[in-house]
Amino acid sequence: MTQASRVKKLTDSVAHIEISPPRLQWMGHSRQWGTRVKKGEHGLRLGDLNVGIYGEIPQHWEDQSRRPRGAADLPGMPPLPYHLRSKHQIWADSAADLYEEAIQHRWIPATDIPWSELSALPDDVERAMCQVLTELMQAANAELESITYWQEQMSYGYHEVKQFLAVAALTCARHIDAFRKRCLANGGGLGLESRGRMNRAILESRGGWTEAVVYIYLLRGFYIQNQYRLLLAHAHNAAEREIFANCLADHSRHMSYALDHLKYAITQQDGQAAVIQTLLSLGESTLARDIREPVQRSALAVVFGGGVEGGRQEGMATWHTMVRQSIHDYLDACEWLGIKRNMIQRRLNALLPPDEQLVPPERG
Repeated sequence: MTQASRVKKLTDSVAHIEISPPRLQWMGHSRQWGTRVKKGEHGLRLGDLNVGIYGEIPQHWEDQSRRPRGAADLPGMPPLPYHLRSKHQIWADSAADLYEEAIQHRWIPATDIPWSELSALPDDVERAMCQVLTELMQAANAELESITYWQEQMSYGYHEVKQFLAVAALTCARHIDAFRKRCLANGGGLGLESRGRMNRAILESRGGWTEAVVYIYLLRGFYIQNQYRLLLAHAHNAAEREIFANCLADHSRHMSYALDHLKYAITQQDGQAAVIQTLLSLGESTLARDIREPVQRSALAVVFGGGVEGGRQEGMATWHTMVRQSIHDYLDACEWLGIKRNMIQRRLNALLPPDEQLVPPERG
C-alpha cells in the first residue's frame, strides 16, 4: 500500500468517527466575572491585581491545594503539605512591590559585569578578596537553601510572598555565581571553608519561616550588608564595583521584606516579640563567634587596608568600625520592631567599644 493510499484510508475512517459535543460547564465557575485591571504609571504590577475578591487576603488559608487565590475550588482534591497557612507566618505588605523591583533590576554576572576591567592585584590582596568571597558564597548558599526549604511549604493564598522569595532565591544563586567568577577570573581561587556556625543555625532552624528570617536577616543581615558597603567602597576596579553595588541592592531588598514581615508577625501574633527575643538571645553568641573568626576578620582587614601591612592598623580599624555599625544597625532594628535588647549576649557585647557596651551583659 502506498503512502497516499494509507493517508486516504485514515482520512476515510476519521470521517466516520462521531465527535461528542464539548462540555462547557467549567465556563460558569468564575467567581467574579467582568473584573478588569488597568495598568498604572509603572505598568501592570503584581499588587495592582488585588481588586475585588482577588484582593481578599485572609488571615488563615484553609485550602491545601495549588488553587490560585480567587479561583473556584474543585471538590475532592487531595491535600498538599502546605504547613505555613497563616498570614502572620510569612506575610509582608511590601512583598508585591519588592517582587516587581527585583525582576526589573535583575543582572547577569556573565555579561553585565565588566570582567575585562579586572586588573592584577598584589598577591596578599587577591588572596584576601578570594577568601572574603568564599565566605560570602557560603552565607548566600545557606540563605538560598533556607528560602527554598520554607517556600515550598507556603500556601498559595499568599502568592505575593512566594513569588518574591522565588526571585530572592534566584538572587542568592546569582551572588554565588558572581563571587565564584570573581575568585577564578583574576588569578586567585577559592579560599578556606569557614566554620559557618550561623550557617548551621540557619539551616537547622525548623521553628518556622519567621525564625529563619530572624537568623538570616535581623541577626546576621546587617553584618552582611555592611560588608557589601565597605567592599564597594574598597573596590579595586569596575568589575568589583558592579558586583558589590548589585549585591548591596539585592540584599537591601531582602532586608526590607524581612523587617516588614517581622513587624507584621509581631503586630498580628500575640507573644511573637517574646519568641523573637529568645531566638536572638540564643543566636547572638553564635554570630559573635563567627564575626571573631580570625580567617575572615583578617581577610577583610587586608582588603580594607590594601595589603597585609595596611591591614594591621587601618584595615583592622575599618573592620572594627564595620562591626560596630552592624551591631548598632541591629539594635536600631530591634527597637523599631519593639523587641527589647537592653542587654545583649556577652560575646556580641564585647565587639563594641567599652563606652558603647550594653552593661551588665547577659551571662552566656
